[in-house]
Amino acid sequence: MKKLLLSLIILKAIYTPVPNTDREYAQSAIERNELAHREIARNVWLIEVPEPADWQSRLNAAVDRKHGSFRVTDASDEEKKKVESGEITLQK
Repeated sequence: MKKLLLSLIILKAIYTPVPNTDREYAQSAIERNELAHREIARNVWLIEVPEPADWQSRLNAAVDRKHGSFRVTDASDEEKKKVESGEITLQK
């Protein structure tokens, strides 16, 4: 019997807060979208998404522009390997 390997879809979400706003607002937006995540640097999260989609638009829809905005890119191969190996653990 063949073993089915599920490939994780890991993206990098970079948040740019408006000056004098709470950067924690960004994590709340990620959590409202029910995405597994881990902040890997200040205002930078790795997120696991269930399907390919325009996650930048989805995350930006969850934040008020007066607080800040997201830019979403593919995670690097190294970052993906660290998630898949468990070196970086994501949380919901």
